[in-house]
Amino acid sequence: MLQRYIRAKVILGGLSLLYCLIAMLLLGFPNAIVLAVLAGILEFIPVVGWMTAAVIIVTAGTLSHSHWIWMLALLVVWRILMDYGIAPRVMGHELEIHPLLAIFTLMVGGAVGGIVGIYLSVPLVAALRVIYGRFASPAVGATVQGRIADSPEPRRETSVMA
Repeated sequence: MLQRYIRAKVILGGLSLLYCLIAMLLLGFPNAIVLAVLAGILEFIPVVGWMTAAVIIVTAGTLSHSHWIWMLALLVVWRILMDYGIAPRVMGHELEIHPLLAIFTLMVGGAVGGIVGIYLSVPLVAALRVIYGRFASPAVGATVQGRIADSPEPRRETSVMA
């Protein structure tokens, strides 16, 4: 489950990198590649990461006399798309939970535990789902374990005759 969570975070970071790179190249920002890579890496840090990346990108645009207002508007649009559309779908797909549950989990995690709660809420719910599926009922447990195993064929026992 942790591997799937990390894969989802890498996908989200890559999407942020691509979006920022394309937007900055279209707006003529200097050092667009470096700033986009920074935005992609900072996507791993919940809440504070994207804010830090946005401040750095807008500051670089202001200092270089680029179209920083347009970039700020594009970053706001990106965050709305990311927070309410893309991230819940990617997390839900990778962790096999419903996107609305992912949104609700992030909101509750943020309210209860702050930044740490946001970061740990989705993996915790995914782990609780696996534990519930394992111990609650055999039918649910078999379904969850079948998805987690990802093995196309069951192992065959071989016996050695003496």
